[in-house]
Amino acid sequence: MKKILIATLIILANTSFGQVHDSITTDKNTNDTLKLQVLYFHITNRCNTCLSIESELRKIIIENYKDKLDSGMIRFASINVELPEYLWLANKYETAGASLFLRKYIKGKEGQKDDLTSWAFSKIHSTDVFDKELEQKINEFLK
Repeated sequence: MKKILIATLIILANTSFGQVHDSITTDKNTNDTLKLQVLYFHITNRCNTCLSIESELRKIIIENYKDKLDSGMIRFASINVELPEYLWLANKYETAGASLFLRKYIKGKEGQKDDLTSWAFSKIHSTDVFDKELEQKINEFLK
């Protein structure tokens, strides 16, 4: 039953939150508007916890930061590290599996980077706590 619920949530996330277009920031596509890049790395075959983390990330970004997403202040990307075209990014963030990073941008340049992987895996089973704390972390980066 739990697997069916997770699968349903993922399908809904992919349809309801389809307007969150994954956007990877590179030196060639930065601008002064960008303040935060949210990067969620994963492998092809994912567990329920990994899928839940991505689903909650998308939900929070759409529900609370849609205007900032639309204006280009925030970018979100879900990246399969097993795809050859993303190997460079996985190497840059030194990850080979499920990982969550927030990267601050100041006037188009990379700033502070926070690895939230351990935090995300420890908090995702209490979505209220996950959502609240994630919002706090995002708001800190947007200051």
